[in-house]
Amino acid sequence: MVASAHGLRLDLAELRRRFPVSLKGANLQQLMVHAAALGFSSRPLRLEMSELRQLQLPCVLHWDLNHFVVLKRVNRRGAVVLDPAVGERRLPLAQVSRHFTGVALELFPNATFQPADQRQRLKLSQLTGRVRGLNRSLLQILAVALVLELFAVVAPLFNQLVVDEVITSHDADLLTVLALGFGLLLVAQTGIGLARSWMVMVLGQTLSLQWLGNMFAHLVRLPLDYFEKRHLGDVVSRFGSVTAIQKTLTTNVIEAVLDGVMALAALTMMLLYAPQLAAVTVTAVLLYTLLRWASYRPLREAAAERLVVASRENTHFLETLRAITPLKLFGREEARRAGWQNLIVDVQNRDVRTARMNIGFAAASTFIFGTENLVVFWLGARLVMQGQSTQAVAFTVGMMFAFASYKGQFTSRVSALVNYAIELKMLSLHAERLGDIALTAPETDELPESDLSHLPASLELRNVSFRYGEGEPWLLKNANFKVEAGQSVALTGPSGCGKTTLLKLMLGLLPPTEGEVLYGGVPIRQLGIANVRRRIGTVMQEDVLLTGSLADNISFFDPRPSSQRAEVCARLAQLHADIMKMPMGYHTLVGDLGSGLSGGQKQRLLLARALYKQPSVLALDEATSHLDAGNERAVTLTLGGMRLTRLVIAHRPETIAGAQRVVQIRDGQVAELMQAVPRPAQPTAPMPA
Repeated sequence: MVASAHGLRLDLAELRRRFPVSLKGANLQQLMVHAAALGFSSRPLRLEMSELRQLQLPCVLHWDLNHFVVLKRVNRRGAVVLDPAVGERRLPLAQVSRHFTGVALELFPNATFQPADQRQRLKLSQLTGRVRGLNRSLLQILAVALVLELFAVVAPLFNQLVVDEVITSHDADLLTVLALGFGLLLVAQTGIGLARSWMVMVLGQTLSLQWLGNMFAHLVRLPLDYFEKRHLGDVVSRFGSVTAIQKTLTTNVIEAVLDGVMALAALTMMLLYAPQLAAVTVTAVLLYTLLRWASYRPLREAAAERLVVASRENTHFLETLRAITPLKLFGREEARRAGWQNLIVDVQNRDVRTARMNIGFAAASTFIFGTENLVVFWLGARLVMQGQSTQAVAFTVGMMFAFASYKGQFTSRVSALVNYAIELKMLSLHAERLGDIALTAPETDELPESDLSHLPASLELRNVSFRYGEGEPWLLKNANFKVEAGQSVALTGPSGCGKTTLLKLMLGLLPPTEGEVLYGGVPIRQLGIANVRRRIGTVMQEDVLLTGSLADNISFFDPRPSSQRAEVCARLAQLHADIMKMPMGYHTLVGDLGSGLSGGQKQRLLLARALYKQPSVLALDEATSHLDAGNERAVTLTLGGMRLTRLVIAHRPETIAGAQRVVQIRDGQVAELMQAVPRPAQPTAPMPA
């Protein structure tokens, strides 16, 4: 925000790429480091509220002990604060005092600062991809729509002819002919209108399906750290912007083109009938346009704030549903409800703010066009009377009726065009939010699918360092660690030392900050991350089951599942007996996130799923923590008899005792606690085929 105020325009996607920060956030020291990289000199301050007006603006304030805001303006009455949580806020000084912690950061551009516009623009092609038959469909719709507009241009002539020709001459036969003729036009217009509506609907649905599909395909290809740094509700809210953009750029753009054509046609007819009256209508439309443009910025700010608070409410709602069990056990349902109530009130307050502005805008536009209508009819009536008094056919009553019809068409179409222009400009709001998804680079893995079975099933870290964000502590620093093919290695260490992170690095879920990860002695980037992952079966701490049958989850929805292999894997995971006790056996349905199963059953089902891959390496992160001693012993014995490389994160002594090597994560290093010991020869079982 401060950089933008000084002429260096950046977006969040670019800043996140240059200065990665974890979901935990950043402290003042990290902000100063990032500011220096952008060409700012920093001056951290501790001050009192009375000294607030002495700050060099804009500057950064520490807010609510949990985040930072930008102070934009301050005076005796209050302050304008740019809060990333809700947008621009105008607060009295008393309220600022309740939030401000007394810590501020002034930023001054130095000699290295270079004003520029480094914002990435979301191109339409990044959203749509290639759309087959789009040009032909648009041309067909426009052709049909233009025919409809011709009918709309001709229709007011019926009013003029009836008033000027039929009523004045009392010609009943002419009235019948006109009614039949225009009736046939009405039938044709109705039929063509239905065809156009159907064509627009089909095109809109086709584009919506393709655009949503393209964006979802991009979303699931994003790296894991993208999802670890964002709340679920925020991602859902950003993805929903696709629908708003698609509607504006497809159905609405067609209507806008037609409105433009019809507005020109109506204006032409109005000028032919009465230039004076047309000038009055055009003036009213210009006033409406100015009014609409003046309301754009406050409406945009209100819409931006609404999107932010709505995503927070959505996140709170989803988290509540997922945590309903602990909420009941701790008796926190009412507190959670109250928290949601406050969030939904925030959403409604933004809606009320928008509605209040819309009410004022609607009243002003009604006054403008109401006044325009009075002036037009007053001037029109005078023109009619002048023509009658001079017995000159200049402006008749029928022409007055026809002009009123064309005037109505012109004002409504131009108003719709102005509204569409504002709506199109509003799309920048959705484009900025959607750009967080669309402009984030997916996992780079362009290598073709290949079989790596010829490589030894070993994993190695070579001089690997990793931290989640700049300024955060190193979880691993110059770590070297190798798991030889066929070995069983247990990873131990206190919670938070980096065991799961190390496993994710080996699986290619997280890119190392420094160093490289190897499979079979070859860097995994050269082999292709997807190819390496096909050789590794995993059970992670955060693993979930999906809605479907037990067989579906064991095969992980394999398009060509093998029921025999699924049963073999369930037996190896000591789950077959439990499944056979269930009413539908392997066809028993699993609820959301595995509801309906015990913790031990979930873990064994996840283990069976990992074995179904027929992996060469098995990576387990606390995969047996919920098993009883008997089942864990049976699972460990079964896995020990298989030709697999095993990497196990464990705390339980029984699990650690089943490993050949035990290593510990300590101070960012991998320390060997127990070297590999030879074991008595025992039969080995191949993976289930």
